[in-house]
Amino acid sequence: MQGIMCMLLLAAPTCLVAQTSEPVQTPPRTRHWNIGLTAGIDRNYHIVDMVYMTDMKFDKYRVGPVYGLHIGYAPLSWLSFNIGAVMIQKNYHMDHVFQYHSTRYSLPTTTTNDYINVPVEMKLSVGRTVKVHAFGGVYGGYWLRSHRKGVTYSFSNDRECHFDEDIEFSDKRDNRIDKGFTWGAGISGKIINCIELGVEVRWYYGIEDIQKPYMRNLNPRYNTTFAIQAGLNYWL
Repeated sequence: MQGIMCMLLLAAPTCLVAQTSEPVQTPPRTRHWNIGLTAGIDRNYHIVDMVYMTDMKFDKYRVGPVYGLHIGYAPLSWLSFNIGAVMIQKNYHMDHVFQYHSTRYSLPTTTTNDYINVPVEMKLSVGRTVKVHAFGGVYGGYWLRSHRKGVTYSFSNDRECHFDEDIEFSDKRDNRIDKGFTWGAGISGKIINCIELGVEVRWYYGIEDIQKPYMRNLNPRYNTTFAIQAGLNYWL
């Protein structure tokens, strides 16, 4: 009997050491917050009613850069909410075509417009390692800068004049508040546990006329912008 008790006492520490030497597996950490950077190009559609502007020809799109950052919160693996700040160009090209003294003139002007947009959106996702997203929301923005470059005609000197200048904003003429809807889709994948790469296509649909009603019979002007962006997300 004493021999059996001694064997049990000797075996107990050995079992305890064996149990404590096994690795303890902790559950994976759930990450809800993320911050990200995006960059890409956009194509702007300058929407104008041309009924009374027969001598003007607007290109409906011009290309520009877009880049920004965002913060996201994902309460569920398939649902997240994002807010961001985006620097975006909403450019357009106009050609003034007219005839003077039997000579036909074409006077092109390219206008570059810098905006900051703040989108607030909801995103739905499917997948695990590789995810497909669809998102939508609203945005507000502000018109920061406008620059134009082109050719005009001086009737007093009877010659064409070139210009390249910043446009000074007028409180009476220019509506610098921008707002509208945004939606799009994308795909992303995690390269390591907390870093995610992706690409998305997005529409910014403007509902705000860029002009104030400073004179009668003005044709409303709207900017609708299509963007392709690559992004990097870091999950906290």
